[in-house]
Amino acid sequence: MITIGIIVVAAIFLVVGWAVTTEMLQQRAWRRRVASGDLAIIAALIEEALATWRRARPPRGIPPSTWAGIQSAQLVAVEADSATLSASAEGEFATVEGRRVQVTSALDAAIAIAAKLLDMMLYDVPNLRLGTVRVDVYTTFTSPDGTPDQRPILTVTADRAVAEDLPWDALTPAEILGRFEAHYEPDPAGRPVPIELPPVSGTLPRLPGQGAPSEPSRE
Repeated sequence: MITIGIIVVAAIFLVVGWAVTTEMLQQRAWRRRVASGDLAIIAALIEEALATWRRARPPRGIPPSTWAGIQSAQLVAVEADSATLSASAEGEFATVEGRRVQVTSALDAAIAIAAKLLDMMLYDVPNLRLGTVRVDVYTTFTSPDGTPDQRPILTVTADRAVAEDLPWDALTPAEILGRFEAHYEPDPAGRPVPIELPPVSGTLPRLPGQGAPSEPSRE
């Protein structure tokens, strides 16, 4: 019985050791491909992270409305050292003294979403350290014919060299965006105004199981 137990334990150690070694080698291979500028693997790593966030519950300290915006994020384009993403933000309403009133504007929501998404893209994507990340945030407007229309209200580009020195936890979302190249235009009442986005750099590689790659949005 002792011999059998030793064999079983040894087998478990071998299997676990093989799995750990295989995972380490796989991650090393991914990092080599990232370093070589492989856009397909860069896009795949980002898409995997986005899929993980979409399945996750809101982390402690992140409002559900902000997390919903994070989960709406989509990859628009990648380059060897940068990525562009889009996300959606909507105003938040609550019942106050029997009336439904807006407690968070779409622009305030967009600022919070963009700040958190920059943080996560710079530090929470395994095996990837992008030099710059751009986030464009959209919200819903009503077109002249009454149909809903999503338009961009905020764009921000973060540079890792600047991000490394930021006290992220001590700054408000607006202060975080103020340290980067951010553009948004509230009207006199603080409501968002549609903006023109700068051209998007890079491409969106076709991943396994996807159709032909689409051109980056240039609204």
